[in-house]
Amino acid sequence: MNNSNMTDILEQYIIGLFNEASEDHIIIKRSNVAQKFDCVPSQLNYVIKTRFTPEHGFIIESKRGGGGFIRITKITLHANKDYIDYLIETVENEIVEIDEAIRLAKILLDKEYIDKFDYNHFIDSIEIVTAVHNQFLDCIDENSAEEMINQTKANIKDLTIRFLTNIKYNKRG
Repeated sequence: MNNSNMTDILEQYIIGLFNEASEDHIIIKRSNVAQKFDCVPSQLNYVIKTRFTPEHGFIIESKRGGGGFIRITKITLHANKDYIDYLIETVENEIVEIDEAIRLAKILLDKEYIDKFDYNHFIDSIEIVTAVHNQFLDCIDENSAEEMINQTKANIKDLTIRFLTNIKYNKRG
């Protein structure tokens, strides 16, 4: 069985556990799930890190070791707190890396908050911001390069917040 099939199977298994759960969280043991599906625990880690993120509506708590477990909690947004508001608040409180911004846009596309045009426009904007900064990195000293990298991250964060804000005010209905 190839990895993408196993990834999908593990995701469906976890979703199934949520469907059967009476709580807003589930607790699984890495070793038990790996044994059940005859896979390595790192495959389970991959599924959780890519498909059960806060952007997807989940919080992960993990305890390693012999008695280790993974608790996956479904985030329940209050009726007056929109998903986009949640994302804006999350982005405002984090350093945003390029790949995180792109991943966030992909999730918004998959959840149909944006269309392919908006997705491509955002990705192009991220690439332009990054390209402008990267072309100078080799030409400047280490301290200036570090400042420029930090400024790029700040610009990507600002761009992501503006993008989310535009989605928020353009999404009606």
